[in-house]
Amino acid sequence: MNPSRMKTPYPLLSILLAFALLSYFYLLVHPDLAQFYRIPALVFEPPIPEALLAAFALVVLLELRNVQMQRRHQHEMMLRVEEQIDELLDNKKQLHAKAHVYANHAEKLKLFISDKLLEYIEYDEKFLHFKSIASEVRHNGVISYDTLSTLLDRQMNEIGIADLDEVQRLQEARDSLRYLWDLLDLSTADNIALHIANQVCEAEEVIFQSELDNGQDVNPERPVFQPDSALVKALHRCFGSAPQRREDGSLLLSDHDWVWLQVSATDALLGNENHVVLALENLISNAQFFTGRVNSRKIEKRARIAIQLDQEHGYVRYRIYNRGPHIDADTATKLFQLGYSTRRVREHHGKGLGLYFVNEIIKGYDGKIAFSNLYNQPDVLSLRLETGSGEVITEVIELLVEEGTPVCRKSGSESAVDRLEWEFSGNLVSIEITHQSDQKTHRRQQEDLVDGCVLDPSQPAQPRWRLQLDTKRRKSTVLSFTPLDVAGVVFELQLPSLSARLEGDLLNADEADMERQVEMISRRFTGFSGELPE
Repeated sequence: MNPSRMKTPYPLLSILLAFALLSYFYLLVHPDLAQFYRIPALVFEPPIPEALLAAFALVVLLELRNVQMQRRHQHEMMLRVEEQIDELLDNKKQLHAKAHVYANHAEKLKLFISDKLLEYIEYDEKFLHFKSIASEVRHNGVISYDTLSTLLDRQMNEIGIADLDEVQRLQEARDSLRYLWDLLDLSTADNIALHIANQVCEAEEVIFQSELDNGQDVNPERPVFQPDSALVKALHRCFGSAPQRREDGSLLLSDHDWVWLQVSATDALLGNENHVVLALENLISNAQFFTGRVNSRKIEKRARIAIQLDQEHGYVRYRIYNRGPHIDADTATKLFQLGYSTRRVREHHGKGLGLYFVNEIIKGYDGKIAFSNLYNQPDVLSLRLETGSGEVITEVIELLVEEGTPVCRKSGSESAVDRLEWEFSGNLVSIEITHQSDQKTHRRQQEDLVDGCVLDPSQPAQPRWRLQLDTKRRKSTVLSFTPLDVAGVVFELQLPSLSARLEGDLLNADEADMERQVEMISRRFTGFSGELPE
């Protein structure tokens, strides 16, 4: 605020003109005095007095207007200052209220936990026996791991570069041993999420210490890894073979063409890579399980698995699509509980540990886990075929969903089928497909077809249809259109990237989320308001 704008306006010019005008009229009334000062008589003749009065009145009006404008401006500025003060006081009151609510809820939570611990938790002999076994397993596991790890390192140093294949096998054995130890370490931890969070904090200390030492790592094992490396290891463990890297950096499982992979460049992750490998392995193995249980006679030999890796808003994101049944609201509440399994089949003997482990690992990384049900959607397609004989075939195809199953029909037809065919003479030159939902046209030449097949280019992760070209006949070519069932579930994991953690980009508080949490805690502890001491 400019201090000069807050000064009280003063009509100095009007006052000076008033004194001058009074002197003029005084001389006009006393002509002897005017003659004494030798003032010409012409000055006192009309219309000069009237003109001076008019000029004085004009100056007074202008200064009155200026004074009013300055007072109005000062009033507006005072109102703004008062509003800012009120807003500041309101914010202070809100902060005091939130602090009071959180402090009150913390006291209630302490009382609630202490009461429940005393009432329900009883450490019987079986539980103590289990704890002693877990402690013994961890102790012997550390000794065994150190012994085997030292032996493998010694063998690799002795071999050196003489036999690179043997060194690679020993390194794979060492990685498998470390993975087994990390799994055992998590299985015997009292709190998996807290255990991982502590390791992530220790990794942050190593990175910060490295920055203070001008980038010189005292610890030879830098606790940083690439997200695509964790995905490659998880795929290797699930499918028995490592995916191949293409020239553009993407991944390809050559022996499993029904697995679709899309890997984008991302920032590194902080922590233990095996923890993320374990989480991905559980989700991918679930996708494999449901893939094998899809009714293959309906659609295709094997249902598809889609895995995407990218980065968004400081989070590295894994998206894993499987053909499992949709998750309803009742299942969602217990999906990540210990002992709950989605594989309700007789031949499966799982104990419901997979998704529980995944949830605990993601919580330890301060990440997010979510899922969404994917449904078959109706659509309309425009298909244009150009043949070698110059014939152009144009068809409008309607994709429908009947009892959850996708079917198709030609425009104008009343009956829907699970397959459409066209037979024409000569070879196929090009195909143009336009979806009504996005109004995008996709064109494919015959040489662009992979094994004579075209999948929905608008949704490569979950293609909704397939075009199959049959050129084995002598005089004609047959093109078939088949709708594909894409109903399933997409699991999404979001982990804070290394740069987002170190730069503090994820520390901005969400006021709306804070209000929801306060309201939720208030509802939970409403019944304890009268039991706590003031």
